[in-house]
Amino acid sequence: MLTLVIGNKNLSSWSLRPWLLLREAGIPFTEELVLFETPGWRDSIRALSPSGRVPALRHGEEIIGDSLAIAEYVAELHPEKMLWPADRLARAHARAVSAEMHAGFSSLRREMSMDVVARHPRAVPSAETEADIARIEAIWTECRRRWGRGGRFLFGAFGIADAMFAPVAFRFRTYDVALDGEPAEYCQTLLSLPGMKAWEADAEAEVRAARAAAAERPAGALPDPRSAQHCFAVIFSSQRTKTHGDEYASAAEAMVELAREQPGFLGFESARSADGFGISVSYWESLEAIRHWKDEARHRGVQALGKSSFYERYEVRVCNVERGYKFER
Repeated sequence: MLTLVIGNKNLSSWSLRPWLLLREAGIPFTEELVLFETPGWRDSIRALSPSGRVPALRHGEEIIGDSLAIAEYVAELHPEKMLWPADRLARAHARAVSAEMHAGFSSLRREMSMDVVARHPRAVPSAETEADIARIEAIWTECRRRWGRGGRFLFGAFGIADAMFAPVAFRFRTYDVALDGEPAEYCQTLLSLPGMKAWEADAEAEVRAARAAAAERPAGALPDPRSAQHCFAVIFSSQRTKTHGDEYASAAEAMVELAREQPGFLGFESARSADGFGISVSYWESLEAIRHWKDEARHRGVQALGKSSFYERYEVRVCNVERGYKFER
């Protein structure tokens, strides 16, 4: 029996690829889920995967890491599933675009990280990310027209190449990427797969559970340093300008309230001296939550205003809070 070790379904694009391949191909397997950034999660993954990364496939005594290597292994275990195209030339192209997805599109990954549940309407990508999107659209269009014979998938039936691009469909939906024609049809095809819908439902349940746990803490409470669960802190030190005082105060208050609405927010504290130097610390459940807060559209607008009007200088540090202690009178 195959066992697939995976990370968070809301966040782990690499885990999705072999999971979806096995699910859509009807190959029996069990999943072993390790939630990122929970107590002991790194040790848990290392106990299951020598590389300390997910996904990892266990088959008897053997452990295969890396999503593309897992896909190749499964294709050889089950040749009857035809996970690569039968035609030699089509198969070469399928491997080429799968490898390109595996190794490339770094700007897209950085700016549009997978978050199945989140929605960021009309996010404005950089020129590099726009180029990545255009290349993906070109791949989807060419493969469907040349090798898919006008069908639903890239090379005829669902296969490894489709599984490799599946997380992109979630990314495009999350960040509201405008698609037309073949790319739009193919993206919707991926999102409509039973396996994708099952993964999405699990991701939503995962996020609901995390939010329910956060809601049990008192409003605005800082994470308890005695808790076994560590957290992450964003330390923002800044020197204020001598102008725009009222505008700054209003914007700062609005940002604190906006941060409280974000998934993964744990608490906030700040102080500022008479000469305008201040330190603010926000606490978060995960690095992914921090990344999404950094990219939140209204927050980005105030960041730009800070550079143009509010600050002489500032510095941001992201820290892993491993332990702490406190005193109260």
